[in-house]
Amino acid sequence: MNKNIIAFWILIISFFGVLFWYTLVFAWNLWEIDFKLSNNIFSDSLNLNKNRVIIRSRENLSDLKISWDCSVSWKLIEKSLNYYVFEIFLTEEKCDKKTINVTFDNWDLLLNTSFNLTTSDDLYDTYLDYSTEKLQKYLKSIKIWTDKLSSYNTYNKITHIDKYDFLEKNRKLLELKYMESFINDIITKRAWKYAVPIKWSKVTTESNKLPNTWRPYRAAYTDWVHEWWDFPAPFWETVLSLDYGVIVRVVDKFDYSNLDKIKYNWDLTDDDKAKNLDILRWKQVWVKTMKWDVAFYSHLNEIYSNIKVWDLVFKWQALWTVGITWVPDKNYTDYHLHIEVRQNPYNDTRKVWYSDDEYMNWDWYFKWKSEKYILENQNNIFE
Repeated sequence: MNKNIIAFWILIISFFGVLFWYTLVFAWNLWEIDFKLSNNIFSDSLNLNKNRVIIRSRENLSDLKISWDCSVSWKLIEKSLNYYVFEIFLTEEKCDKKTINVTFDNWDLLLNTSFNLTTSDDLYDTYLDYSTEKLQKYLKSIKIWTDKLSSYNTYNKITHIDKYDFLEKNRKLLELKYMESFINDIITKRAWKYAVPIKWSKVTTESNKLPNTWRPYRAAYTDWVHEWWDFPAPFWETVLSLDYGVIVRVVDKFDYSNLDKIKYNWDLTDDDKAKNLDILRWKQVWVKTMKWDVAFYSHLNEIYSNIKVWDLVFKWQALWTVGITWVPDKNYTDYHLHIEVRQNPYNDTRKVWYSDDEYMNWDWYFKWKSEKYILENQNNIFE
């Protein structure tokens, strides 16, 4: 073989060998993320609404610029040789992102990372659909892990890089304890009765305001049944939340023209009748309660402007006011709050998402029970 060709190939191989060696020894991407405490940020926790990132770099990062989604800030908390420790933290609780993306910019060299953002609304949306038994099983699994990590419970503000294995496990322990506290709170509140949603009022004993009362005037286009309680109250009376929960539906636009949407066929399906009944509820708000029920507040007048779907509401919180029902009568005076509480039929099997139609077809408390039975037992539900 020609010596010049051999020399050429030796030169090429040597060049790429040196380039590969340089990449391994000197380049290592110039800078890279070496470590994160965890992949999670919990917006509602003062301990867990922050995270730490270690960047390994041969470059000087003193002029580093950091950009992010939502209201996030940062600070450099430690520097050691080629390592920089940054703390990333939320400055506001509200963020409509599920993932927070963070970009480190050092003279057009970009480095990206991300964190899963968890809010209490997300957690309630997930765990309120599980039965108490399933939540208790989940607590047992958390207990197993917290016991294993119990030796990492003590945290004394150590920030040194060689201690980050300890801090990583301490962070894991804190996240588990956060979830333990959250689940225990749901289980505790499930043992409480519902508040009466009209201040100073009591649960009615009037026959025509109880569940299962006959409604003959609408038998042709609904299931003719009164599906829960009426609470007499003056027009504009404040309505209170009967439980802690999450808002899952708001219907705040309604006028008499909506009544034209009611179907009046002889062969209506159950779904048709349920949708007709939904029109008769007028303005309404639905709240998923701690008991994994869904409460329908109906015949409302004013729904406060701060009420939004997926917002968390508190027991006894003032949310909206009593309005008029669908009856188009100028002399109408039977103002009241109509409220239904639908029982989740899925128990331990949680679906990813429920439609409005599915909620409307869940059974209500005391369905088909006698008036005598309801009067004897309704105080087991209401305080």
